[in-house]
Amino acid sequence: MNEASVPVLETVDLKKYYKARGGYLHAVDGISLKIMRGETLGVVGESGCGKSTLIGHFNGINRPTQGKVYIDGEDIWQDPKDIRRFRFLVGLVFQYPEYQLFEETVYKDIAFGPLNMGLSEEEVNRRVLRAAKFCGLGAAMLSQSPFELSGGQKQRVALARTMVMKPKILLLDEPLSALDGVIKESIKDKIKEIA
Repeated sequence: MNEASVPVLETVDLKKYYKARGGYLHAVDGISLKIMRGETLGVVGESGCGKSTLIGHFNGINRPTQGKVYIDGEDIWQDPKDIRRFRFLVGLVFQYPEYQLFEETVYKDIAFGPLNMGLSEEEVNRRVLRAAKFCGLGAAMLSQSPFELSGGQKQRVALARTMVMKPKILLLDEPLSALDGVIKESIKDKIKEIA
């Protein structure tokens, strides 16, 4: 089977239930989908319907109650000790950047992932500078605390933090919601270019 015929991301009868008073809450209930290389998928629905829970399965943040998640034909939960490898392949940008920012400077926040990949200091620096530029973060901002930034600036740091990993799959959970019009359009164009 050639690589082009294998979905880059696939779910089979994916279910996620949470214990709730009087039974279970069915956050995700039997989702099966296939996404091929180069495809873009939008998940829409009302607030609280399970969109974020669903995409949290795609990089192993959420573990299914039932069903399977495959990346390039591999069951990501076949060996739970191997989940970290899949997390490097699937980048996720949350709607609220505060959920993924925690270092003392913007530079360190963006560099966190590549450092954990074991890349050289030179390669980490090259990637950080490229991702920062891509997301419209000036050199002066790299030494600032991410917690002193505006909401839109934090969102750009969160996007750079994901892009620096060069993920095979990019998941965006409303990441542009805090950005102003000009930056939002610029980032949308860059994301389309990458896709």
